[in-house]
Amino acid sequence: MTAEELAPSRRAALAADRVPRDVARWASSRRLTPVTMAAFSVAFVVMAGVWLVRGSARDEAIALAPLLISYVVSRAGDLMSREWVSPATEWARAGCAALSEFVLYAGIAGGASLTAAARASDGLTGPAGSRLSGTWLAKVGAPGWEGVWRLAVAAMIVLALCQMAALCRSTPGQVVRPGGFGEFAGTPGGGRLLLVGGTLLIAGARLTFLLLFAVGVLGLLVIFVCRPREARPRVLGYRGDGPAAVWIGRFVDGRLPPLPAVIVGLLVTGMLAALGLQSLPGILVLTPVEAMLLASLATWHPHYGPRDWMVPPLLQAGEYWFLAALGFAKHVPPTATFALLAAIALYHLDLAYRARNELVPSEDGPFVREEGELSYSDRAGFGWDGRMIVCGLAAVAGILPMIYPLLALYLLGLMARDWLAGWSAGHAAVDG
Repeated sequence: MTAEELAPSRRAALAADRVPRDVARWASSRRLTPVTMAAFSVAFVVMAGVWLVRGSARDEAIALAPLLISYVVSRAGDLMSREWVSPATEWARAGCAALSEFVLYAGIAGGASLTAAARASDGLTGPAGSRLSGTWLAKVGAPGWEGVWRLAVAAMIVLALCQMAALCRSTPGQVVRPGGFGEFAGTPGGGRLLLVGGTLLIAGARLTFLLLFAVGVLGLLVIFVCRPREARPRVLGYRGDGPAAVWIGRFVDGRLPPLPAVIVGLLVTGMLAALGLQSLPGILVLTPVEAMLLASLATWHPHYGPRDWMVPPLLQAGEYWFLAALGFAKHVPPTATFALLAAIALYHLDLAYRARNELVPSEDGPFVREEGELSYSDRAGFGWDGRMIVCGLAAVAGILPMIYPLLALYLLGLMARDWLAGWSAGHAAVDG
């Protein structure tokens, strides 16, 4: 088939991929892997984030250059990955894509913070955003730079949930692509980075995060509404249950369907968080945690139902919602709240890919074998239940601002250790 016989959209796609294909051929000739290309892509996003933190329109325009290079490198890695199919490659590229977008969000929010401090800006800049300055949009989330950080946290949460939902709907051994709008909303990195950079230049940080949040919510709804077209993986290990949740689930022994318990816990937790955790004195701060522990009653259920794949993202939504609301209510620095939730999102993604490939990283890792079966208990990372309890008790003790960054560093260090002990050691690097 000649180029003239191709559909216009196909010809446009081939033209857009011309440079990435050349880069992919060059990288292959130098024996670079898709994981290496993904790491290079993250490095260029970090460069863009450094420029974005400066906060001026000129620096935002300059940041588009490394973002464009990051896109080309990432796309070249996509093309190369068709010949490098392994669980380790799949997880590393997904983690680098999520990390790239989180770093970009942090750079944008940091730049808005410095601009607000210097010029009393509300995060509405650029030719479109400046016209809306002083309107109700300037108070969404919260006025000033704190509101920008809150919107950044919200955008990051819905992106993490979309990525997890897309992963839960896919079959192990196949590329995670929900298709259509759900693919754009649930696949971080790539062309999304250019869209974010362009929107920031035109409308400012606040509108950029509002747009990302809206896209994420719509994408999550699309992924949830569409029925899976293929067999689903065993998503029990995607939940990230800790020892406490597994212990509670023993009393029911898998007889309770998981979805109703998660929905009830999520609704109660969400209502309490929306009403304001600052109004809950003392030990009552743990009330949302107790409500969310209702989901622990289904930790021993096999999760084979037609909609049970929804459980992990809904469960993680409750964890994110509580920790974000707790951090904002207890005056934790927004940067620390953002860092903790980003670390937890990456950690959940790591657990999901390990469960997807039944990888046991180490003797004290998140999964252990008991009588030939995998027991999905996140012992090292405390589980979603343990993290919520620890942070709730820290809030009662008045040490929450110290716990958030420490917990973030611990989870990032745990992932680094398990990568060296598991993925990179070749336990999962078997071509699928």
